[in-house]
Amino acid sequence: MDLMPKSEAAARLAGLQHWMQTASVDAVFVFQNVDLYYFAGTVQSGLLYLPAAGEPIYLVQKSLTRAQIESTWDRILPFPGFKKLPGWLTEAGLNGLRRVGIETDVLPTSYYLKLSEIFPRIEFIDASDAIRRIRMVKSAYEVGQIRHAARMLRLGYERLPEWIHPGVSELAVMAQLEGFLRSQGHQGLIRMRGFNSQMGYGTLSGGASAAYPTSIPGPVGFTGLYPAVPIGGGEHILAPGETLIADIVAGYGGYIADETRTYALGRLQPDLADAHRFTVSLIKEIEAMLKPGSLCSQIYQHVLDRVRESPYTAGFMGIGDSQVRFIGHGVGLELDELPVLAAGFDVPLEPGVTIAVEPKIFFPDRGGVGIENTYLITESGCENLTVYPEEIMIIPIN
Repeated sequence: MDLMPKSEAAARLAGLQHWMQTASVDAVFVFQNVDLYYFAGTVQSGLLYLPAAGEPIYLVQKSLTRAQIESTWDRILPFPGFKKLPGWLTEAGLNGLRRVGIETDVLPTSYYLKLSEIFPRIEFIDASDAIRRIRMVKSAYEVGQIRHAARMLRLGYERLPEWIHPGVSELAVMAQLEGFLRSQGHQGLIRMRGFNSQMGYGTLSGGASAAYPTSIPGPVGFTGLYPAVPIGGGEHILAPGETLIADIVAGYGGYIADETRTYALGRLQPDLADAHRFTVSLIKEIEAMLKPGSLCSQIYQHVLDRVRESPYTAGFMGIGDSQVRFIGHGVGLELDELPVLAAGFDVPLEPGVTIAVEPKIFFPDRGGVGIENTYLITESGCENLTVYPEEIMIIPIN
């Protein structure tokens, strides 16, 4: 089992402690699984106590034994329960807390109310933005995990044409692809931070499915199998002349890579081919802007200006109320990480950022085309981690 090196956890803690000391925060309480893994190397339920100075204390509900095996830290103890937590802190000499950071973006209200009740003298403040901005810049270790996930995607896209043919359903193709990726070590789930955001392996959307309304915070539409779980490939039967958008996410060691490629069953309609060429040319322009110091909002504005000059405004990044207002998003332990290439996100890119860029165009009742790559921002520019060919792959039909 690949365990997180202690040097990784130490560097991450140092980044958060710098923020705590700057913001006059005495400690941060971490509860969410992804943040637990990021700072402790395991996802055992409990409370990770991160002090403004010194080493953390991990109070574990379940499993204490597994936490002791996997966590990078030494002080791992049973969680005493919320009601006994103040007494435990007093006994541990940690009862002088005045300001404590919590993950307000993901922490259940019931947890916040419990904390406020048992610690009436502590001011609880938001630490989620600080945590997300620290996580935004990846270490060499993290980039290595994302590279592994990207290699899975390349292998999957190489095999995908074997399973695509007229008369087969999206679901049947998706099942083949998911099984193959799982055999390569895919982690089996994709984590997202946004409330009520859920994701499987991604989606395969054939023909009009790609323009179907969706609440998922992404541009590709899909019908799914049923309203209760409206994700992934559905029952649509692929037909000659259709495009198939494969928007797939691979995960390895907790870290993810995001990639989209477009396939066509037989002859591709000329206007769809033109639209796809536009997305490829646009992503090349974006690549030239993906370098340290570039503002995310300025990259997005450049994209909007280019699209306004094109015939694709109505279908760019979605149809109708499913249209999204971004062109790229950070990836790492979660699919919706910082930074975001969107209006108002006036944050400069910096080395170590990993970001998925996805220009896509959709046509009502016909489907869509487009591309998505995951990039690493380097000292001098960017590196594309998802290297499968970008042109539309034509699937021959008899």
